[in-house]
Order: sequence, then C-alpha cells, then structure tokens
Amino acid sequence: MESKRLQPEQFYKYITEPIEKEEMAIWVKAYNIKSEKTELFFDFINSLFTLIRETYLGEDVMKKDKDIKGHFNWCWDKVISNFKKENINFNEVGNHYEYFWNFFYESFYIAKDEETIPKISMFFNRMFKLYIQKTKSELDLLSEMYSILNSNLTDR
Repeated sequence: MESKRLQPEQFYKYITEPIEKEEMAIWVKAYNIKSEKTELFFDFINSLFTLIRETYLGEDVMKKDKDIKGHFNWCWDKVISNFKKENINFNEVGNHYEYFWNFFYESFYIAKDEETIPKISMFFNRMFKLYIQKTKSELDLLSEMYSILNSNLTDR
C-alpha cells in the first residue's frame, strides 16, 4: 500500500485538530462502525486493562518478559472467558491478541511513568465514545481497533 506523505503542517492538523461532527458521522458510516459495538469493544478493552492493572504484582516481582507475558495471557484468557459466559465470543488467538499484547507491553508493562495508567484509560475512553469529537488520527486508530476486534468476534 502506498503511503501519502503529509507535510509537517498537515501532520500537525491530522493529530491535533478535531474534525466537524458531520465529517465524523460520515467517517463512522463509511467504515460501518456501530455504536453498540464500540461500547462492547470498549467494555472488552477496559475489562482487560482493569484486570491487568489490578492484578499486576509490579516490576520487582515480574522481572522477566516470560512473567509479563504469562500475566498478560492470564488476564487475556480471563476476559475472553468472562465475555464467553455472557455469550459474547471473541477468538482466543488472532491479530487482536497480538495488537493488544504489543500495546499493553509497551504502554503499561515497560512504561516506567506512573502517569501512564490514567492516560491509557483516558485514551480508550476517548477513542471508543462516538459522541466525543476526534481528530483524523484518532479516527484512524478507532477504525483500526474496531476492525481488528470486529474480525475476531465470532458467532459461536
């Protein structure tokens, strides 16, 4: 896929300027984003993050990547299982697993900044609430996460 280069001022606008509500509505419709599913996906991610945060024993206990991956896997499996009990089935493995493993590894497990935790919560809350005005950059991220989660939601 050929990437279009943005000039610095275009890039700045892309990541900082919220788009108009009408343009956002068109975007949501064009990408077939459903508000009910954004709520579901937010609940899924928020459940995962809450479990990760509440059960993490700290870097003094979890020193090795193997321990960190084990903790993430335990949290992931628990969230998948909890949703399954509600008859909401996500694939256990897939690109959604890889996406969120990488995201939480970088932003939570190896981030040393205490301010990161509230920023992660605010990020997902902002991302998945369709009534919150977004930048084009945020809409791209929403579309990507929505697509990844939607493609791993099953009818089992």
